[in-house]
Amino acid sequence: MQSRGARAVLTELRSLAADDEERLTAAKDRLARAQEEMGAAQSAFDSASTRAEVSQRVACGAEELLADAAQMSDDVPEPPPTPDAAQPPEASRARPTLAQEILAFVRGQERGVQRWEIAAHLSAVRPDIKLSGLGPELTELVRAGALARVARGVYGIPPARGGDT
Repeated sequence: MQSRGARAVLTELRSLAADDEERLTAAKDRLARAQEEMGAAQSAFDSASTRAEVSQRVACGAEELLADAAQMSDDVPEPPPTPDAAQPPEASRARPTLAQEILAFVRGQERGVQRWEIAAHLSAVRPDIKLSGLGPELTELVRAGALARVARGVYGIPPARGGDT
């Protein structure tokens, strides 16, 4: 009889051991999945952290560029007025137009002047003039006959007409 009781206990112990083995296997599987999820979460965190750091640096760099650009535009000194004794004060304040500046520069040259030379001259003498209007102004001066297009991108003063004297 004792052997029957011992066998029953042994059977119960084997059943409990099998259940524990199943639980251990399930726990190992669950731990492996959790480690995989943690690895994926760590990878996503590292990626997001790197992107956030780069974005922050780019934003700071853009802020610095904008601040520098604003400071540069504030630092451009307004050229001092050059009063002319022969003109009344209000006439000395009037600045030549873009067309007048272009014509004065081209007339002062002995040869055809390239567009970039005109732009460089205007930037030097009149930083207040926006060069975005240079192309249309040159086209208008050529149409009006005040300038001649000598070659592509090269301008000069047109020859004087013979019958206009």
